[in-house]
Amino acid sequence: MKRKEKLAIALFSTLILLSFVDTSMAAPPSYIGVAKGDEYVWVPIINMANVNTTGIALFGQENWTIAYDMLSELYKNETGMDLGSFVGAGIKVAVKDVSDEITVAPGIFASELTIDISVSAGLNNWTMVVNNTVVPIYDPNSLNETTIMAGFGGIPLIMAKGFNYSMFTNFMSTEIAADPYLNGNLTVQTQGIGFKITLKANFLSLMFNSSGVPFDVGTLGDAIFNVRWNSNGVFEYGSLEYGGLAIASIQLTAGDDSIPGFEIVTIIGVSIVTILAIIYIKRKKNI
Repeated sequence: MKRKEKLAIALFSTLILLSFVDTSMAAPPSYIGVAKGDEYVWVPIINMANVNTTGIALFGQENWTIAYDMLSELYKNETGMDLGSFVGAGIKVAVKDVSDEITVAPGIFASELTIDISVSAGLNNWTMVVNNTVVPIYDPNSLNETTIMAGFGGIPLIMAKGFNYSMFTNFMSTEIAADPYLNGNLTVQTQGIGFKITLKANFLSLMFNSSGVPFDVGTLGDAIFNVRWNSNGVFEYGSLEYGGLAIASIQLTAGDDSIPGFEIVTIIGVSIVTILAIIYIKRKKNI
């Protein structure tokens, strides 16, 4: 057999074998800004001076002292540590895997992340609370005003790159306006790659009055939450302000080795995403 014939047969045989092998090297879609092996850590900061100033203004010195002592006891019972003397507190997310794009529904696409989530109340004492859980990150270009809520359906600590925050704000504003209990008491505004949510004083009064606080509460003001994500869709910063004072914040760090010490009274404030989800669920139940 001639050399050219042998080469042609070898080439043909190779092509036949390759036809049975998936040699494609698909990559995660462009709206995914994280990768397998990434790890993200967020640390909380509590401004104790502003917490005490606010507590005294709202409840009075004596009542605030009682409330603080109760919080201290509760925190120690829950964590085994003294209030206000912790280091290494935070939330940690480890990305275990990132899938190729999948079709969730006709015209709606997503990539699935496999993640672990751990939390630490202090001393870098991490406890895993989510293990190898799969969450979807939706293609923002496949979502519209009807399906935009799905963008928060996975893990809001990691969002899609290019998520339409303005569209989401419009959706939530419509939901709020349709609810007599919330209309005028809560506002949502787009703020860069994130939101500003304002809980009005009247709304806070309703919350306090229904919470069974055993003493009078002073004149309430607006509470303001600010949250933002970075250009890769990773949650970057969140803060709570009240009466013009910075009360608490949470911020993305470079990694768990960079966690400094923090004084923690309690995780003050409510997750912005939780608020939005509650509004959405409550609205749907009333339809």
